Amino acid sequence: MWLVKILLFALFLVFLVQNNTELVGIWPISEASSESTLMVGVSVVYLAMFFLGYFCGRLSAWSAYAPLRMQLRKQKKENKALSKEHEKLNIEHEKLNHQFSSLQEEAEKAERKSGFSFNQKIKKFFSKPSLEDK
Repeated sequence: MWLVKILLFALFLVFLVQNNTELVGIWPISEASSESTLMVGVSVVYLAMFFLGYFCGRLSAWSAYAPLRMQLRKQKKENKALSKEHEKLNIEHEKLNHQFSSLQEEAEKAERKSGFSFNQKIKKFFSKPSLEDK
């Protein structure tokens, strides 16, 4: 984008240099004092109008996107708050996972000590009865 702007500005400057032969009076100054008028080149007037138009256009674009910038700032704040909440919940989830795994380990140790296993009981319940059991 900047490359296009630089190219157009260079072409405009070449145009101004080529057409720098005519002198004109500045409007408010030339009518106020008729004996000594201030004369400037047409290329200076064109250059001043170019910069004035460019800055007016930039100001217009900046003001047109003000609601969008406001909305983006609002979403950024919301995202930051949600990110903090997510981090807190993630830490809590890790703590709960750790507690769950430690409880599972304790239950397995208790099963080994007592000799009672729920899995073994379920396997015995669904297995075929042997001849000795009858």
